[in-house]
Amino acid sequence: MLRHLRILLLGALFLTALAACGPANNTDGNVTLRFAMKVGDQDAVCGKNYPGIGKAGTEISFTDLRFYVSNIRLINAQAQEVPLQLAQDGIWQYQNVALLDFEDGSAGCSEGGNTALNDVVKGAVPPGRYTGIAFDMGVPFELNHVDVAVAPSPLNIQALWWNWQGGYKFMRVDMLTDTPGAAMAPTMEMSATAPAGSQGEMHDQGAARPSAWFIHLGSTGCKSNDRAEPPSAPCSNPNLVSVRLDGFDPGKSVIVADLASLLRDVPLDQNTPEPPGCMSGPKDPDCPALFLGFGLDLATGATTGTQQLFRLQNP
Repeated sequence: MLRHLRILLLGALFLTALAACGPANNTDGNVTLRFAMKVGDQDAVCGKNYPGIGKAGTEISFTDLRFYVSNIRLINAQAQEVPLQLAQDGIWQYQNVALLDFEDGSAGCSEGGNTALNDVVKGAVPPGRYTGIAFDMGVPFELNHVDVAVAPSPLNIQALWWNWQGGYKFMRVDMLTDTPGAAMAPTMEMSATAPAGSQGEMHDQGAARPSAWFIHLGSTGCKSNDRAEPPSAPCSNPNLVSVRLDGFDPGKSVIVADLASLLRDVPLDQNTPEPPGCMSGPKDPDCPALFLGFGLDLATGATTGTQQLFRLQNP
């Protein structure tokens, strides 16, 4: 009897010690985050048509597919957020900002794109077990208003920059739709340099593209003496998309930006010119449904709900 009690006691002590150790680590500290851009279950690529998108079931194709992420944190088993220290590769990552690029410069993406692609973010955290991830889609204020002409990569891309005052386009997804006469698109030069301000600041329509629908997300309400000067105080509408995803495994999970989900309630058959699509202005009539998908308040640029763009894909 005493022997059995000793065995039971030893077993209980072993289980207690095992529980205290917790589950095994799922990273040695070197992390490669894998991203994908999709339309539902299909990869989002240049030169392909995607039917049945948005509130009106519109057919779309892409002419640009890029976005910035920043302030990445991995969430450990104790629900603590641990910053990911990005590798400074001189190309895709600088300080705490990384660029994800899914356009390859082919087909409709040839005007403003290039052949380089990037679907990963590399960095380091302390070894451990991580079960969630959080990040912002966008560029933080302290880096958002640098001069693109002298900025380090990936902040040196003119097509992702409005001007010193407006800063960067956090996401640039340019689409063509099957809706004839929806809008007249600006030229690539106008689209690349227009400020993220209120509607009515762009009047030159450029070349006619009746089916263009653009998503250019960035900060608005950025005040300075003119567009060629950076603001000294944060913009009134930061428009940083806040993302938190549970069920994350650093070695297995893919972070999916699902444009079909983002555009689910957006009427892509309706389009107000000057310019077409959403340029993030608080009075832009094409932005309300899109901003709900981003989990943002269009009037203030603050996070107000759960974003519906990003999800995890696990094996």
